[in-house]
Amino acid sequence: MIIGILAAGVLLSLNFAGKDTQLETESKRLVSLMNYARDQAELQTRDFGIVFGQHGYEFVVYDVRTGAWRTVDEDDALRERTMPSGLDFQLVVDARPIVLDEAVRQPPAPPSDSSSDSTDSTDSTPQSHPSVPHTSSGSGSDSDSNSSSDSDTDSDSNSDATAFAPQVMIFSSGDLSSFSITLERPSAGRSITLAENKDGDIVAKPMVGGGK
Repeated sequence: MIIGILAAGVLLSLNFAGKDTQLETESKRLVSLMNYARDQAELQTRDFGIVFGQHGYEFVVYDVRTGAWRTVDEDDALRERTMPSGLDFQLVVDARPIVLDEAVRQPPAPPSDSSSDSTDSTDSTPQSHPSVPHTSSGSGSDSDSNSSSDSDTDSDSNSDATAFAPQVMIFSSGDLSSFSITLERPSAGRSITLAENKDGDIVAKPMVGGGK
């Protein structure tokens, strides 16, 4: 009983002193995932990125075939993640605070299969894929009208796809865009900030607030 009481007292004293296991665990997880995505970017020679919301984040990859960003469906480790209740993000990119949406912004749906087939048959370059309109083999006015309507719809969809971009870039060279991301628990005034150090490594700074 005495040992149990002493152990409980130690745990309580650590919590009151500012220890936040949940905050530390999530910050370590984010560092590990960012390093993993960095390795994948170099191995696959593809650009990756991170999209942050106030309460979560998701990794995306640049698809050269469509010329747009998409979710990394083939790698479950880079799926969308939601923070435990009470934890928020604060993001700074190129020394400028970024206003985050409540939820993680999702990449637009990829172009339709018919659009992809049309692009492949005309041997267009991958970068021009989003802007390629649908064409119709019919010669009537109704057919022309439908073709024009489809083209306008695809153009709007492709415009959304090309306009989407992650807030933090992980380039195929392994370099990252300039950023700092702070994971915080506002109710307790505790936070941990992640950023690159002078050696280019992603590191978590010591916890701030909560008695520390």
